[in-house]
Amino acid sequence: MTPSAHARWHRLCIALAALTGALAAFGVVVAAIAVAALQPAPDEWRTTLRLGPWQRELSMPALIRWAAHPLAAPLLDGQVLHTRFGRWQLRRDGHRIDAVCAPCRIHVAALGPQPLALASAQLAARHVGAGRFTGTLTLTEAADAGTAAATLPLRVTAQLDRRGADLRLALAPTPLAAVVRVFGPDLPERARVQVSGTLAFTARARWPEGIWQAKPQLTDFSVDGLGTERLLDAQLPAACRTGNGDALAIGGWIPRALVAAEDARFYEHPGYDIGQMLAAWQHNQHDGAPLRGGSTLTQQLAKLVITGDDRSATRKLRELLYAVEMERTLGKARILQLYLALAPWGDGVCGAERAARVYLGKSAAKAGPVSAAWLVSLLRNPDAQLSRLNHERAIDRSRVQQVLAGMRPMNAAQRALANEQVIDWLP
Repeated sequence: MTPSAHARWHRLCIALAALTGALAAFGVVVAAIAVAALQPAPDEWRTTLRLGPWQRELSMPALIRWAAHPLAAPLLDGQVLHTRFGRWQLRRDGHRIDAVCAPCRIHVAALGPQPLALASAQLAARHVGAGRFTGTLTLTEAADAGTAAATLPLRVTAQLDRRGADLRLALAPTPLAAVVRVFGPDLPERARVQVSGTLAFTARARWPEGIWQAKPQLTDFSVDGLGTERLLDAQLPAACRTGNGDALAIGGWIPRALVAAEDARFYEHPGYDIGQMLAAWQHNQHDGAPLRGGSTLTQQLAKLVITGDDRSATRKLRELLYAVEMERTLGKARILQLYLALAPWGDGVCGAERAARVYLGKSAAKAGPVSAAWLVSLLRNPDAQLSRLNHERAIDRSRVQQVLAGMRPMNAAQRALANEQVIDWLP
């Protein structure tokens, strides 16, 4: 190489090194500007980004806006996002964002610690400006050979602000059979249950708080194929028998007290009470709140005799399906009598007849209004209340009064006498 060529090559290398240094410096400056732009304000929705040993709190609204920008498409296209809901595969094309999670999990505190498992969730969203996103979230069951997979397409809109996002979801009237197939992949009765009717709903949520409000609408909901008609001739377990006639034929005040205490709309609902279920759902979303049940007596009977009481979405779905079928196959009177005959009354006592004999020293049919109201009040937490009675000779009088207030039918004279008696009454 001649001296002149060597000098030119040397100058070129210096220029390239200078350019590389300038680009690196520019990259550092851009990264610093980007990190500064993503710095959250004191009251802003934030997340923690971790890259190896480096971690930093960043603004979630700023991150979402950056991810939605078309310039970010090449960086995000084909990436995988690991979340507590599952592994999401991302696709970007201009303002459109596609993400697929398969399998996917939904953690709903109101349904218990076990996540709701879904075969697939696919989000197709578009940024339409001013922090607003619209799209569709499609939930799909695992496909069986030769059978088309059931899908649930939900319309989604989201409005972003500095503290979070307001989400709205809507499901058009959809066959309930498809809903059961998507949300019940682990349902033991999946192969034989026959569900008819439709479900539509709208829902609102505030994120990151995760508080949901939903308005479902069920139409012509019916269930067949579960075999609950066999309970028409069911025999009581040995622990619930009294050896004194038919323990299922319980009359008098105890059935009225049970309805007042556990399910005031028992004779009006079709096995489930949407209002009570939504109220319990709302209550149970708050951290630290004592769990509230929204089950009807029919659902409680299904839990007693079939589903058990573990806190999971699958168990709640089974409980609902069995309750709806039992309303048709058994009828209200049989459901009420079965519950009274099988309910656990604490200390190993099963059924209202045996409970009345053990705790009141008389048959269930001879229990008066106050005795019946107290006996039924034990069902919420029998062991704790019986322990209090044994150690303190005290009962929960406010709870007994609540039950008395809801008992029907009861004329004015009977109610006045009962309210007077409960002041000093002890079993």
